[in-house]
Amino acid sequence: MKAKIILILIILAAPALVSLAQTATPEPYATQTPYAAVPPDAIAGATNAAAASTNAVAAPASAASTGAASTSPAAAAPANTAESEPVAESLSFDDLPLPDAIRQLARLADLNIQFDPRLFSGVGPNGAPIAPPTVKEKWKNVTAMQALLALLDNYGLQIEREPKNPIVRITAKDPKALEALITTVIQLNYSEPTNIMQEVKATLSERSSIFPDARTHQLVLRTTEKELAAAQKLIASLDSATRQVLIEAKIIETTKDLTSAKGIDWTGTLASQHISFGNGLTGGTVSSGSTTASQGNSVANPNGRVTGVNNTLTTVVSNSSSFVTSIAGTPSAAGGFSMNTANGISPATAFLNADGVSAVLSFLNTDADSRTVSFPRTVSLDGVKNELMAVQNVPIFEQQQSAPSAGASQGLATVKPNYDLMVENVILNEVGVKLAVTPRIAGPSNVLITVQPEISSVDAVIATSTLSGQVSTSPIFDRRRLLTQASVPSGYTLVLGGLDKDIMSKTYTKVPLFGDLPGIGGLFRHDSKEHSRDTILIFVTPTIIQDTDFQPTGTDFLRSRNENMPTSKDSSWDSGLPHDWTKPKTSVEPVYQP
Repeated sequence: MKAKIILILIILAAPALVSLAQTATPEPYATQTPYAAVPPDAIAGATNAAAASTNAVAAPASAASTGAASTSPAAAAPANTAESEPVAESLSFDDLPLPDAIRQLARLADLNIQFDPRLFSGVGPNGAPIAPPTVKEKWKNVTAMQALLALLDNYGLQIEREPKNPIVRITAKDPKALEALITTVIQLNYSEPTNIMQEVKATLSERSSIFPDARTHQLVLRTTEKELAAAQKLIASLDSATRQVLIEAKIIETTKDLTSAKGIDWTGTLASQHISFGNGLTGGTVSSGSTTASQGNSVANPNGRVTGVNNTLTTVVSNSSSFVTSIAGTPSAAGGFSMNTANGISPATAFLNADGVSAVLSFLNTDADSRTVSFPRTVSLDGVKNELMAVQNVPIFEQQQSAPSAGASQGLATVKPNYDLMVENVILNEVGVKLAVTPRIAGPSNVLITVQPEISSVDAVIATSTLSGQVSTSPIFDRRRLLTQASVPSGYTLVLGGLDKDIMSKTYTKVPLFGDLPGIGGLFRHDSKEHSRDTILIFVTPTIIQDTDFQPTGTDFLRSRNENMPTSKDSSWDSGLPHDWTKPKTSVEPVYQP
């Protein structure tokens, strides 16, 4: 009779048998490590683990209510399985009661569980207990923990655990409770925390928050488990290595100046010839000579004569050479005519003075060539502006007036040089060669570059300005600038031009009538020609840097000891110090050998 009852029970329990086919590990579940020897974080790792190379650990949703924290690198996306938990090829239940299905999955997942007493304790209208629901499911390629969590979530159940208690509780979810927040610290590898924070914050809910830590280069993220996976995936995509671009430039500036001057230039004679006639000065003084003064007081007249109060005439008398020198030296004050009623013309000799004859003979050609080549080279991050310059700051002197002190009408004026005169965010007096390049990698092998070369110099002409009788001078700066954008394949060269300057001038000078005579007219003509040409070519070659382009450099500096560097002593012949005869001379002097 007993054998028949056992056979009937086996037949009734046959549909509820569970078939397991494991391919991830050949060892059976019975030989796995018991839960007491597994760290508490292993439960969390089974549901939300990162890649094994990053050793990431995340807490499950139920652990969030206890304030548990987890850490995962940004580069590791959350995995669906833990590395230590095997993946079952197939898991199936056929009308198995829910508590029994939970117990079997917990045993396979190495979990010690206990049910909330309020679960499965319902009583029907007739007073009989309500039977728990049956499970009829089939999963493939999942772990026991994944199947357990999916089963609990489907029936409104959850896992609660204490950090110090290895036994977890199966309880019902509160439908009114908000989803718990999880605090996660994410390590960044390449990006700045403040840069990524804005993008991630835009995808989070109002309850979630994110904070940067600049010192450790980490992000502190507090969000729900559902938002955590998406945030980690976004951070892993943004936190990528910034590519670099090698920028090689070549700036060539050639200058050619041609000057030709031929003929006779009569400008010094005929352009401003000063002629004067007279025997006295209308202004100025005579530095040498003899004078005859009258008795009594004298009064100076505007025409140069000096008359006394007693009507006695006193006239400046000078020798001829001194008088002519004074007139020639001061043409604007020369000339005039002096006479009186008593003696007539005094002195009796009048003089005709002129500047003289001056001519310049020119028969010469001048050819000046110059070539300046610059080779700036730098490595830039993708999208970062680089400035390469070889400049010289020309001082501009500025006058500063201090506040007047007590009893003074005006303050003390001082002149100071200004080497950084800013005009519209540009240093005006900074001259030389500048090259600003911003590379942007476009596609697999193209580089979109923004190039802004600038060539500046100080003009030979000085600007002058007169204000309230005070003449002020200032240099003139010559600038040539070009701004362009172009897409260049990596390793190819972009050639820029258009900053050329070609100046040609001709000057003809001749004496009227005489310069037009055939044959001898060339003696009264002068021709000058000037041709200046400045050409600038700019070559820019962007090259995308690969990881294999860098080569390690061996050094023993970090392993060197902190020892005093030996120095050699200069001999008395090469030293300016007096010899110390009180110290004996060493037979061997130390010599530094690097």
